Amino acid sequence: MKKILNLFGACAVFASLAFADINMYGPGGPHFALQEIAKKYEKKTGTKVNLTFGPQATWVEKAKKDADILFGASDQSALAITTDFDKKFDVKKIEPLYFRKAIILTQKGNPLKIKGLEDLAKKGVKIVVPEGAGKSNTSGTGVWEDMIGRTQNIKMIQDFRNNIVAFTPNSGAAKKLFLEKKADAWITWIDWAKANPDYGDVVNIEKKLVVYRTFNVVAKNDADKQIQDFITYLKSDDAYKVFKKYGYRK
Repeated sequence: MKKILNLFGACAVFASLAFADINMYGPGGPHFALQEIAKKYEKKTGTKVNLTFGPQATWVEKAKKDADILFGASDQSALAITTDFDKKFDVKKIEPLYFRKAIILTQKGNPLKIKGLEDLAKKGVKIVVPEGAGKSNTSGTGVWEDMIGRTQNIKMIQDFRNNIVAFTPNSGAAKKLFLEKKADAWITWIDWAKANPDYGDVVNIEKKLVVYRTFNVVAKNDADKQIQDFITYLKSDDAYKVFKKYGYRK
């Protein structure tokens, strides 16, 4: 009888491990694709992926207890986020999977007839940009400077900067100001526009200036096969179809 009970207990533990949830944390933006992919994966395998997204400060303490996977919306922000979990995650194991481009989102109808990034340096244009400012790990950090700096025109860089009405700590805060029409243009990523076509009009940034940044993941150091299998699925053609819908490329 004791052997039977031990066998039953072992089977119960195996079953609980086999069907354990996967806990995944990261910033807003990639979540649009990941929400769809998580549902598809659960339907396909029975494994539930609990996706928590938004500013790091809103989930960091919980993630320190149960995160299986961290994801990033750029390599620089993923490096910063993962560094805060240095005992559980290894920055050397961050894996870029896809990339997408920065865009300009203008108010509906593009009333200022903005055609590209250089137009945002013109007098009277109000710009909002996500910018971590050393306090927030956002994928927008430095993007505006990287792009307008490529003009190699200090006057244009100065004018562009003077037109920035808000440096927000994340995309969610930038979105709020933009939708309140406190800015004419929002420097953001294509996935935000693809997921929310009613927000405004997309203006592509000049090819000579545009910046691309990655979606990336990192599994915890002792990740089991179930966690690794989900990351493998994120690389699959099935998952890529969803990412592609939101403007990602590989």
